[in-house]
Amino acid sequence: MNVRKLSAGDLGAYRALHRFGILEAPHGFVDVPETDAARSDADVEAMLSRGDAWGVFDGNRLVGKLTIDALPYPSLAHTFWIHAVYVHPDARGLGASGSLLRAAIDDAERRGALRVALWVNGANTHALELYKRIGFRESGRIPGGIKIAEKLVDDVLMTLEIPR
Repeated sequence: MNVRKLSAGDLGAYRALHRFGILEAPHGFVDVPETDAARSDADVEAMLSRGDAWGVFDGNRLVGKLTIDALPYPSLAHTFWIHAVYVHPDARGLGASGSLLRAAIDDAERRGALRVALWVNGANTHALELYKRIGFRESGRIPGGIKIAEKLVDDVLMTLEIPR
C-alpha cells in the first residue's frame, strides 16, 4: 500500500471512491448521493489542487481517502479537521486506514497543526476504535446530531493533541 497526497489528476478516482463509499457505508458519511451529485467536479478538483486530500493506493487503485484542512481564520489555523474518511472493503484490515491517517496527521503537524479534530457517527464503532488507537479522544457529543435512514445517532467530536 502506498499513501500520498492526492492531486487534481486523481479527480476521477477520488469521486468514484467517494460515491461508492456513500452507498456502501452511509453511516460513515454526512454526505448523501444527492449532495455529492450537486458538487461540481471543479469544486472537488480545487480541493485536490490545494493538497487537502490524501489517498492510499493498492498498486494504481485508490482504495482509501480522506480530506484534512484548517478553517480560513488565523485564530483557528492551528486546528486541522479530518473529513470524509473512507477505505474500500477490499483494503480493510490491512492497515490502510491507520497509514492514511498517520500520513495526513504528520503533514498537518509539519504545516503547524497543534491538534487534529474530526466528527464521527457515534454508532460507527469501527471508526471510533480506529481513532482511539491513533490517539484521538472524545471531546464532545451532540445527541441525535446525525440522521441516517430516518434514525438519529450521536455525532461525536474527537481530537488529537499534537505534542510540541
